[in-house]
This record gives sequence, structure tokens and C-alpha cells, in this order.
Amino acid sequence: MDGVESFRERFLKRHLLVAVTLGVAYAAGLDVSPAFDAVSFYLASFARGTRFFHPEVFYHLTSLAISVMTLLLAGVPAALYERARGLQQSTPASLLIWLAATLLLTLPVLLRLLAPMEE
Repeated sequence: MDGVESFRERFLKRHLLVAVTLGVAYAAGLDVSPAFDAVSFYLASFARGTRFFHPEVFYHLTSLAISVMTLLLAGVPAALYERARGLQQSTPASLLIWLAATLLLTLPVLLRLLAPMEE
């Protein structure tokens, strides 16, 4: 049973934190993001003339770009923590730092989603 317990603990400590972080970063790319229009504008200059300029594809490309940028920016504090501690692998503490930074970057989107609709 030790092998099963260690797998469960490892799964909960590592994979679940990464999955939640990815989910929060996905929310950052929603079209209610304050950065959506700006990113869409800059991506349009690169995507013009390619097959990515189709409206539906371009919408998802913008959303994906914002989500990936959120993950990259939120990973900086976690990477600095790992570097300062001299760690070779991510720990639950560094994954929690990554999740917290992702939540902070996604906070404007979450507040817009949770705010009551104005008439």
C-alpha cells in the first residue's frame, strides 16, 4: 500500500496544483480579460495574410496567447524561489507560488466574471 499512497500524495501535491494553475490561466484568456483587445490588436499584425486570421481561429489564438503569457509571467516568482533555494525540481511550495501568481494575474478577469451584470 505504500506505493499507492505515495502515488496519491505525489499526484495531489504536484499534478493537482499544476492542473488548477492551468485552469486559472485558461480563465485569464477569456474574452472578458482587459488585455484581450490589446493582444488581439497586436496579434492581428502578425496573423494577417495567414490561415490564422480567420475570425474563429483568431479568437482562440488570442485567448491561447493570453493564457500562455499568464503562465509564463506567473512562473517567474516560482522559478526565482527555486533558484534561491537551489532546488533541482519543483516542490509543492514552488507550485503554490506559481498558482498564487497566476491567481493574481487573473484577478481582473475573475472579478469581471463574478461582478453582477450592469444594466
